[in-house]
Amino acid sequence: MTTVLCVHEHSNYYKIPDLDLYPRSRDAYTFNSSNKVIAHPPCPQWSRLKHFAKVNMKEKDLAVFCWNQVETNGGIFEHPAGSSFFKYIGADFHKILSINQSWFGFSAQKRTYLYFNNVRSIPHPITFDASIKKVCSMTQDARSIMPLSFCQWLVDSVNEIPQLA
Repeated sequence: MTTVLCVHEHSNYYKIPDLDLYPRSRDAYTFNSSNKVIAHPPCPQWSRLKHFAKVNMKEKDLAVFCWNQVETNGGIFEHPAGSSFFKYIGADFHKILSINQSWFGFSAQKRTYLYFNNVRSIPHPITFDASIKKVCSMTQDARSIMPLSFCQWLVDSVNEIPQLA
C-alpha cells in the first residue's frame, strides 16, 4: 500500500483505490509505517513568496518530517518550482525531476519539482497545449488540486506500474 501525506481534503487521490491518505484532519505527523510515501507538504513556508506567509513552524517542520519519510521508506517528495526546501535539506538534484502539471491537464502552467528516492519515474505525458491561465489568478483551493492523471502517475511511479500508451 502507498501512503500519501498532506493530502488536500478535495484531492483527486480520493478517487484512487487502496491508498493510505493523510489529510490535515488525520495529521501526517502520526504516520509511522514502512509504506512507500508520496509527500505533498505545505509550501508557503518554502515557496518563492515565503516572505508573505504567516510564520508557522509546525507546518514548516512538516516538510522535514515528510522528507524523512520519503528517505526512510522510499517514494516521492513534491514541492513547487522555486521552493527553497531542496537547497535547505541538501537534496541530491540528480534525483529531482522538473515537470509541469499542465502536462497532466492542470489548467495553468505549474512547474513542480519531484524528488524520487528508491522509486523510478515511469514515462509521463508531455503535451504542447498552451495554458494561458496564470496560477496567481486562481483561488488557493484551485491551485492546490492536482489533476487525477497526475495523482495516478505518481502512484503508478511509486508502484512502478508502466502506463499503457
